[in-house]
Amino acid sequence: MTPHRPWPKAFVVPLAAGIVCLWVSAANSADILSADVHHEGDRYFLSLKAYLDAPPTAVFAVITDYDRLHELHRRIRESRLLRRVDADTAEVYTRFWGCLAGIFCKGMEQVERVEEVPPFELHATVIAEQSDLASGTVSWRLAPDGAGTLLSYESRMDPDFWVPPVIGDGLLKRSISRTTRDMIQRVEERARALATGEGGPGTEQP
Repeated sequence: MTPHRPWPKAFVVPLAAGIVCLWVSAANSADILSADVHHEGDRYFLSLKAYLDAPPTAVFAVITDYDRLHELHRRIRESRLLRRVDADTAEVYTRFWGCLAGIFCKGMEQVERVEEVPPFELHATVIAEQSDLASGTVSWRLAPDGAGTLLSYESRMDPDFWVPPVIGDGLLKRSISRTTRDMIQRVEERARALATGEGGPGTEQP
């Protein structure tokens, strides 16, 4: 019998922001213009475009508030800035806990090198030797659109995992898409509060 491949080191899209399942009301949700999840072999890709009702400077401030990334993502249990390599480069630690179908659960730690191009771009790359993920990247690209922001978000993850037949590839892809959409909505909520002076990075939320 062919042995099963090991259960995932990770089945979540990496940081910079990456995925969230913090629900907000439809009235406050970001406008998701398009989203696609597909895989090539064991490598998963996600691309998403959205309109956020907040300016790029506020969105950028939220996604670079590394010590509070766990508030943007129910699967992130801990997040923190490890060090500044230079003014626009950071190393960021995140610790995840995730489940598929509420049955199969796995923890993961990762360190990413994050390159910032303020206030319009952020690119994160997994440092494999310090992470439980073979490789991964995330890119945020922000463009002003009136009073808001057009977001282009792309991620790639290359975990070494076996998906149990009861889970299936379709459920995994739906989970990635759903949690990423929810993350974008939470980013918009935080950025809008920051832009209007009601809250944001460094400000406690009720």
